[in-house]
Amino acid sequence: MKKGGGSKSTTTTSRVIPGQTWNEAYLENGLMDYAKSGLNGAGGIMSKALQSIDRQYNPDWTRLAGDYNGTMGRVSSGYNDLLAGNLPSQFADARRKALNDDLQATVGSSVNNLAGRGVINSSVMSKALDDISEDAASQLAKSYASDLGTYSGLLGSTASNANQVLAGNQLAQQASETPTNSLFDYAAALANPASNMYNTMYSGRMGTGSTSTTTSGGNGNGIWSTIGTLGTAFILCFAGDTLVTTPDGYAKIRDIRPGDMVLSLDEDNEVTPKRVASITGGHLRDIVDVYFGDGTTWHTTARQRYFDGKHFASIDSAHHPRAVVFQGNPVEVLGVERDTGRKELVYDLTLEGPAERNIFFANDVAAEGMGD
Repeated sequence: MKKGGGSKSTTTTSRVIPGQTWNEAYLENGLMDYAKSGLNGAGGIMSKALQSIDRQYNPDWTRLAGDYNGTMGRVSSGYNDLLAGNLPSQFADARRKALNDDLQATVGSSVNNLAGRGVINSSVMSKALDDISEDAASQLAKSYASDLGTYSGLLGSTASNANQVLAGNQLAQQASETPTNSLFDYAAALANPASNMYNTMYSGRMGTGSTSTTTSGGNGNGIWSTIGTLGTAFILCFAGDTLVTTPDGYAKIRDIRPGDMVLSLDEDNEVTPKRVASITGGHLRDIVDVYFGDGTTWHTTARQRYFDGKHFASIDSAHHPRAVVFQGNPVEVLGVERDTGRKELVYDLTLEGPAERNIFFANDVAAEGMGD
């Protein structure tokens, strides 16, 4: 590389966009009122959607989870007591009181009855008390079995209620989110016609534009450089996970930065490192899938072009020459799936050097960078 004094020479790429036809202008004017109406409506609904976020029900899940775990811990402990035949003290106290009341009433009644009949000797009294004790023990056993069943049912109800509290809060939160989500969907639906109209006109006009390259001294970040960037920003782009071949291996295209080195092709189609001049990224666009003969797949935009060794060939064309591959034989384009139904953030690179050699390897297939 030569180094020397004097003014700095800068290569700038710009796009020459064809003028709008009468039919295009007529159609645009006819659709503009409809598009404006949709955008105005979308803006109003979007404001309501943002306001409704504050009205959504957001439970204190930390507190609810703590309450739930505490309740289920007590339920588990209660079932362990049941397995051991233990009941809470409240059940034992209630049984004891009921038994004492019954014994007092029964013994008193029996003694009075025997005394009234003149039978008040010890053997008769002992026999009567033994009968009362046997009946009391039988009733106690029945009460104990009943208490076990009652306590088991109470534990089951407690666990069920704890689950219903969590489920109820979840349903309430989901129900409160539905209006907000619907408003966002309505806003997007109203904005889509205007967005589609703009993208169709923009991409169509930019796609039919021609590219010119000029060299001048001084700062190259002028208006024409900006136009060149805009002219292809929405045409030639790759999904963020696309791997770019660099001298040090692979890097995802969304992680590439200006000044990074990537592998490219020189005028003799020899692999050479080049510096990234600029990045275009973060545009949400429809994705198409391009399938190559070596198993490689591109996730890109509909107007992306690849390098066949002599020219840039569009994936959108009817005829597909073979594509140049990094350290491999040229491969065929097997097919293009255009209606994937996916939208992703897309990115593209501009490399330093001649615009006709603005080439980098995307998933190891030679691709045209932004600006040509």
